[in-house]
Amino acid sequence: MQLRAVFVDMDGTLLGNGQVAVSVPNMRAVQAAIRKGVHVICCTGRVYDMLPPQVLTQEGLRYFVTAHGARAYDAVEDRTLYEDLIPCDEASAILKITEGKGLYNEIAADKTIFLEKAVTEPLDLSLVPLHHLWYVRDERYTAVESPAAYFLENRLGVEKMNLYNIPASLQEDIYEKITATGFIIHTRPGAGANLEFSHRTLSKLRATDAVLAQLGVSYAECMAIGDSASDVEIIQKCGLGVAMGNAPDGVKAAADAVTAPNTEDGLAKAFEKYLL
Repeated sequence: MQLRAVFVDMDGTLLGNGQVAVSVPNMRAVQAAIRKGVHVICCTGRVYDMLPPQVLTQEGLRYFVTAHGARAYDAVEDRTLYEDLIPCDEASAILKITEGKGLYNEIAADKTIFLEKAVTEPLDLSLVPLHHLWYVRDERYTAVESPAAYFLENRLGVEKMNLYNIPASLQEDIYEKITATGFIIHTRPGAGANLEFSHRTLSKLRATDAVLAQLGVSYAECMAIGDSASDVEIIQKCGLGVAMGNAPDGVKAAADAVTAPNTEDGLAKAFEKYLL
């Protein structure tokens, strides 16, 4: 089987436990695959703008499946190949539930992050996940007075939302009200301090379909490598599915092969064995 493309997860796969940097062996393996003519496609839960600079500036990385499949993007042509967004009116209704409560809500839209302005003045950095601090400190986000009004007025759909460090007193209420809208699907199940959700029709495979159609490549000619439950669908669909050594047992069981953990450059080892 000749592999022409590989779908690469970010957190827990390409990235180390710090979730910010790509190791030298992993980056060299990616570069070698690109030189060999293999299409390396980043397939991640992150929004495009929050990918590490090493990834965004690497020549040859052109296609990205982001926000768990809410967007498939061609960075060379600056063109969206596929999107499944929370429509602006539905997003606005959800944001009315969350805004004005001092909640740190990363609203992913238009390949970047929006925050409620009141939460950023000043921004309590203890609310921000450690691997997002570089992004926030560089002020790469866009702050808006009222997210609910902004997305409605600008007719802007939302890729996903991430709420972090929700106070215990609000967790159940926020979760129930957002769920009750019927507009979303949770990618972190159950009420808790952190919530992540996308449009109810979210499908990573529809996003990867769009990329492969652009490339003229079949799933049988692809490898997928990842470490989480959200990677299972693509791992099973591709001709070769590889689970990271740090993946849960269920992900490993769904894969054709298991490589070393991300802390031991498991991606580089898998690339060397199956692609290079």
